Amino acid sequence: MLRATLLRGVGVVALASACFAGPAQAQVSPAPHLQPPSRVPGAVPLLRGPQPVEHLSRPDDGLGPKDTWFEADSLIDNRTDHTIIAEGHVETRYAGRTLRADKIVYNSVTGAVHATGNVVIIGYDGATEFASDLEVDDQFRAGVALNFSARLQNNVTIVAGAALRRSETVVEMHGAAFTPCDICNEGGKPKTPTWSIQAERIVADQAHQVIYYRNAVIRVLGAPVLYTPYFWHPMPAVKRSSGLLTPRFDLSRRRGLSYEQPLLLVLSPSSDLTISPQINTDVNPLLNLRYRQRFWSGEIDLRAGYTHEALFDDDHRFGANTNRSYILSRGAFQIDRNWSWGFAAEGATDPTFFRRYAVPHVFAERGPYLADTDRLISQLYVKRQDEQSYLSVAGLGFQSLRASLNNGTLVQADSNATFPTALPVVEAKYDPAASILGGRLRVSANAVNLGRNNTVISVTDPTGGNVPGPQAFNTRPSGVASLTYKDARQASLAADWRTMALLSNGLRIEPFLVARGDVFSIGDGVLSTNGITTGKAKSTVGRGFGVVGADISWPFIKPVGNGALIIEPLVQLAASPRLKLDPNIPNEDSLGFRFDDSTLFSVNRFSGIDAYEGGFRANLGARATLSFGNTGNASLLVGRTYRSEPELAFSATSGLQGKTSDWVTAVTVTPFQGLSFYNRARLDAETLNVRRDEAGVNLSRNRSFLSLRYLYDENGVVPTVSGQSTVGRVETLDLYGATFITKHWGVSANLSRDLAASLWPTAQVGVFYEDECLRLDFLYTHDDTYSATIGASDSISVRLTLTTLGNTNPVGYKAGDNR
Repeated sequence: MLRATLLRGVGVVALASACFAGPAQAQVSPAPHLQPPSRVPGAVPLLRGPQPVEHLSRPDDGLGPKDTWFEADSLIDNRTDHTIIAEGHVETRYAGRTLRADKIVYNSVTGAVHATGNVVIIGYDGATEFASDLEVDDQFRAGVALNFSARLQNNVTIVAGAALRRSETVVEMHGAAFTPCDICNEGGKPKTPTWSIQAERIVADQAHQVIYYRNAVIRVLGAPVLYTPYFWHPMPAVKRSSGLLTPRFDLSRRRGLSYEQPLLLVLSPSSDLTISPQINTDVNPLLNLRYRQRFWSGEIDLRAGYTHEALFDDDHRFGANTNRSYILSRGAFQIDRNWSWGFAAEGATDPTFFRRYAVPHVFAERGPYLADTDRLISQLYVKRQDEQSYLSVAGLGFQSLRASLNNGTLVQADSNATFPTALPVVEAKYDPAASILGGRLRVSANAVNLGRNNTVISVTDPTGGNVPGPQAFNTRPSGVASLTYKDARQASLAADWRTMALLSNGLRIEPFLVARGDVFSIGDGVLSTNGITTGKAKSTVGRGFGVVGADISWPFIKPVGNGALIIEPLVQLAASPRLKLDPNIPNEDSLGFRFDDSTLFSVNRFSGIDAYEGGFRANLGARATLSFGNTGNASLLVGRTYRSEPELAFSATSGLQGKTSDWVTAVTVTPFQGLSFYNRARLDAETLNVRRDEAGVNLSRNRSFLSLRYLYDENGVVPTVSGQSTVGRVETLDLYGATFITKHWGVSANLSRDLAASLWPTAQVGVFYEDECLRLDFLYTHDDTYSATIGASDSISVRLTLTTLGNTNPVGYKAGDNR
């Protein structure tokens, strides 16, 4: 063994061997086939020169900073020509790198290294590289490698007949090819990659993090599909780089053939801009823009689109061309550990814009307040949250997306002038950490101010409970009191106390006490009965109420085989003042609720504060749970509500208005992991006829998943052709799933069938191909719409995703990073 000095940068040039033993056998020019290099977990560098590696620790090999270790079967120190010749199982270590070869000739004066025969380089960062012949100078500013191949990040492979290092940051490869696909089969033998880029010359520029191609041919399964004299893309390790993203192709009756090509422009390490023009053969193009930026405390994501076009359906245009646009934007910022603020801006010039142009990801979560597919919501909010308290102050604005056509004119089904601007909306909660009277106390407060440009109507039916006004349904019963108003304000303060006692026989008792005070105020309120004005409504109304009760359960357990059977009677007793239906109090937030197993034991089943549940009631139920050891489980819940008097705050169709409610049931069965069945139903109190039923199955097994759901509701919300809604039978069947037929080919489906209306609101089926470097989807979509604005549509789309090319990544760093 001999200790020497100066052998710098050994791990710089990334060379690889084939799947089989020995170096890659790529030809110098051209390179007709990719020869697969050895798989080396963690190999990441791309032919890079010396770089700072503060995040890596040099291994402690006992060598000094300039020491070199040689070990070989034979070692000749020729002091005459200043060379060290090592042959036979040669291994040399320097600066944390290891070089192995059959023979190494080292010039101690110039520092040049010439390694031949099964050259293997192991870097301090875990990269392992290979060559048949390697020659570099002491600084690795120049070097030549023959029969070259390299394994990079993201499974990327580059091979070439020859590689020449032009500088510390530039490597030029001749007769080369690039692919992120597997080029070894499971047996370790070479195979044709799914796609690759073959070029006369490839230049890897580490300084600019770009790979350039000269006379490039893109091949799919070995067959040439595209030639370009020049081509480039970012290095696989680069998270973000300017360039073209994956395009989108669609063929539909509405827009004809559509081609959308996103272009990503990286503006800074923390911001980028995506320009996505959508070119259509039958209608004018649509320009989509998206700007993203991250800051030390948060981020913004701004989306917008513009076109100059008339309204259109599958076959016709309506009216003249005009400016049309949309905006879908959000921002979220962390002020400190507890405080944060944010905003969301959503809007469109016409309610059918998103459906006509197939704009994706419209109804996404952009803030704490979520909208549905019938409306957009803009919001500005500030929040404070810690372990004991929560405070939110927000302002909200709404836009309806329900519309219809009237003689070729787009008509808004819901007038946006009747939609309120909610400013402010205040929500607060406080849970003291200390026990209060031996129990847990929760204090909550809510307040909202609603302003409108047009009047709305709130309807109170003394025999049928609160029913929505015309902004939600197009019918209302006769002989009822109506409140017409514009502005509304409400505030509420509540305290909820509960404790728990567990007796020695297993009986569990949880007493609770709820107290709440509400104040309501309206502006320009007018009372009417049967359409005849009866007087001016009160401007301010206050009320208070409380609930006292207890939750009681008593589980019984019996071992069954390797599992157990648990039978648990459930009782909730509650008493509160009867609700007086006051026509001076508008019902804005307590219209939508559902009586099922999830609300069977709710103290107040109304979701908002405008209405509350009163009287004495007993919510009774029984739950049975059977476990099969580690293999599965099943559960059954049955229950109903008993009252001392009917509760007219509920509608006649709710199943809760009478002294005895409808029956509710819930069944879940999981025979084994990955398969589950469920059923949730509401049965008529007298006849046991099904009034609402939801059933489904979820399957996730190996490379397949399936979700099937059936829903029946005899008193559901049904959209109409006019764009309004009514109460009627809802019956739908939804299926979502995908499965692989072979190792790489599969089928997918996303189907929604309206059985009551005999139409397909959504129907999409597809065939896809997926491997380690490519995802290709062929999709057929049929889209029915309830309104007459744009009619049904059929489209065919192709989606292509290539690994390392055209991927979208987050920008900058996350909120809260200390930078």
